[in-house]
Amino acid sequence: MKENKIKKPYFSHDYTPLEDKNLLKLFIAKGVEGYGLYWLIVEFMHQNTFAVGEENLLAFKFRTDTEKIKSVMNDFQLFHIEEHEDKKIYVSDRIQRNLDYAEEKNKDKKQAANVRWLLAAFNKAYIEFFDEKPVLMTEEVEALKKYNEKIPDLKDKLRDILFTLKNLKFDTDINFKPCANWLLTNNNLARLVNGEFGPLKHKKTEKEILEEKRKIDEQQLEDNKPTELEIQAEAVTGKAEALKLIAGYYQKNGPLNIVNGRVVVLPIFRILMKKFDITSKEVKDKCDQLAK
Repeated sequence: MKENKIKKPYFSHDYTPLEDKNLLKLFIAKGVEGYGLYWLIVEFMHQNTFAVGEENLLAFKFRTDTEKIKSVMNDFQLFHIEEHEDKKIYVSDRIQRNLDYAEEKNKDKKQAANVRWLLAAFNKAYIEFFDEKPVLMTEEVEALKKYNEKIPDLKDKLRDILFTLKNLKFDTDINFKPCANWLLTNNNLARLVNGEFGPLKHKKTEKEILEEKRKIDEQQLEDNKPTELEIQAEAVTGKAEALKLIAGYYQKNGPLNIVNGRVVVLPIFRILMKKFDITSKEVKDKCDQLAK
């Protein structure tokens, strides 16, 4: 039983379904009602698994008798039964064909969209570095599609590939002119990606430059952020409070360093000492006082 992967379920309705002799037998035996029940069941089974024993559910849904549902399902060879996940389910070859067709169509659309996206990304990056849109031959487009299948994340690498191509030079060929046509022939793109002509080069995008600047600005703000000690010193309003802060710091973090009778303190404390006319002796006396 094929799982329905169609996101918006639909199925094609052929013009002459009654050319199917089994469906014609149903129509003759059950009339318009039986024919209508058949298509209601088909619509339901395009979106749901229908197990043997659940005929009463469809009978309730379609406001009909359970026996009529069973007859449509079993008497005209329009459905057959298969084992599926420990239960028996009804299967229709018509539905399977419809699901196969719709899924294949979806795959084709997805592949076509991927190719359009790939070519758009290629053209955009090429114009950025070469200032012109590439003119690709059919075989070159096909080569790009094949590269996309073989090289992981090719779309994400296209910009670096084309930037590297733009700066590619050969000492043995001074007349070499890098272009899309050269890249997409003789397996040159794969050789470029594999590093045969040197590592891929990268030119920062405007977004990357802005992000890098943002990080630098954030780091500068963090580096210039006042420390807790600086915040405390900024809040000091008097000499006594300043002495207490200075002495308390050195009592906790180590003894005062005294050189030639002068205390050597942190720059932030030197500012406080100057602001409130605090002498080295006053600082030392306050430290000695707190140490007792």
